[in-house]
Amino acid sequence: MQYAAFLLSLLMLATTSGIALADSPPAFVGPPGWSHNPPAATDPNRTIDQWHLSGDVSSVTFIKDTSTTYTDAVAAIEKNFSTNKIKPAADKDMSCRGTTAHLVEFAIGPDGHQVDIQRLVVPDGNGVDTVTYTRSNGSVFDPDVKKSETTYCGS
Repeated sequence: MQYAAFLLSLLMLATTSGIALADSPPAFVGPPGWSHNPPAATDPNRTIDQWHLSGDVSSVTFIKDTSTTYTDAVAAIEKNFSTNKIKPAADKDMSCRGTTAHLVEFAIGPDGHQVDIQRLVVPDGNGVDTVTYTRSNGSVFDPDVKKSETTYCGS
C-alpha cells in the first residue's frame, strides 16, 4: 500500500512538472543544419552556445548571463555605439518572451570585409539573454535564423 501511494505521488509530481514545463518559454534552438558548439562550463554566471554555417562567416551566438541586468546590457551597447561612432541601422524595443526586449543592427569592420550584426537583448529574471547573428555585409538574412528567433521569442 505504501508503495502504491509513493508511485501515485511520484506520478502526480511528474505530471505537475510537465505542466509547468509546457508553460515555460522555449529555450533558444539554433538554426537547423548549422554546426553547434555546445557551451563550455567555464563561467558559473554565463553560458554561451554558438552555431556556425559551414563555409561562411555567419554565426549565431546565444548567451545566458545571470550577472548582467537588462538595463546594464542595453546601456553598454549604447555606450559602445557612442564611443565608437557606430550608427546602427536599427536600435529599437520589441516584444520577446512576453516582455520588452531590445534589438540593434549594425555593420562593423574595414571596407570590403564588413559584417552585419543583429543583437537581441532579452531580460531573463535578474539576468539577460543575448542572441547575436553575424553575417557577411549585405547578405540575405537567413530564414532559418529568423525562425529560431521567432520560436525563441514566441511571436
